[in-house]
Amino acid sequence: MSDLQVQIFTSQDGSAQLEVALDQETVWLSQAQLAELFGKDVRTVNEHIGNVFAEGELGREATIRKFRIVRQEGKRQVRREIDHYNLDVIISVGYRVKSQRGVQFRQWASRVLKDHLVQGYTLNQRRLAERDIDQKQLFDLLSRTLTNQGLVSAEGEAVARVISDYARSWSLLQGYDEQQLAEIGIKQPDMRVLLLDEALAAIAKLKQTLISKGEATELFGQVRGEGLASALATIEQGFGDELFYPNVASRAAHLLYFVIKNHPLADGNKRCGSFLFLWYLRRNQALLAKPVEQLINDNTLVALALLVAESLPDQKTLMIRLIEHFILLQEPAVDED
Repeated sequence: MSDLQVQIFTSQDGSAQLEVALDQETVWLSQAQLAELFGKDVRTVNEHIGNVFAEGELGREATIRKFRIVRQEGKRQVRREIDHYNLDVIISVGYRVKSQRGVQFRQWASRVLKDHLVQGYTLNQRRLAERDIDQKQLFDLLSRTLTNQGLVSAEGEAVARVISDYARSWSLLQGYDEQQLAEIGIKQPDMRVLLLDEALAAIAKLKQTLISKGEATELFGQVRGEGLASALATIEQGFGDELFYPNVASRAAHLLYFVIKNHPLADGNKRCGSFLFLWYLRRNQALLAKPVEQLINDNTLVALALLVAESLPDQKTLMIRLIEHFILLQEPAVDED
């Protein structure tokens, strides 16, 4: 595994020591390593992995990778392509075999992945510097979000998945070399308005759905003061023919930020803000370059909402720009002479 980043995991009793591959914002173990970690034979581990996939708990494509490793076979060393399984599979097998050592590994992997992300292995520092973004702000904000939201606690079953989703979300910025975290100047005069009565009716329906599932109380979505009305009115403001927020990306980003940070509701500000954010984008789908679902998936939206919630007031511009650049707009038509 010399071409991969490798971290060493040692169990608390010292009986297991594994070379753990770190790649694509997660950790990977082979079946033999899983057997050593959990103190089971390879056949038992293989059976549990098969059940994880057969029951639809996880998909094969996203959770298996082949790594070329050197291993001893008799008197000779050979290189072979061996299947390795990511942390999602490792955790699932650990629950099935009820291994205390699996808990130790999950805690260790959570720390390693957090360090991997916050220290900047995942983010390309050079590109961020070229885009005139304060890297310390990004790392401080991300670290604070992970800590304050309890995503690195010992019992956080989904910690690695959330960290990995954060990494993918932030890494999207690197994929668009032609973009910069600067203000998007595209003007879209034909945006469809989201009215307060419509928003309140939709939140009421969302509330009933969540209450029926036991995921909300009567406090969810209750309006406090004029905050929600102000947020919806503010994104529509302008002076003369000049709009303060001239395109869908700017308006949607500010709407998400205002609802989460200004707490216009008694409960459920992050969920309602995320809900209205997606609704506004779908309402203006014709002005977007891609379907909303291809721009903002569930994990990305959760990450953005948490980051907004944890951001400091002086990081508002940073957060708005970050949200905006997940929203690809239709290029304005060019007038031909």
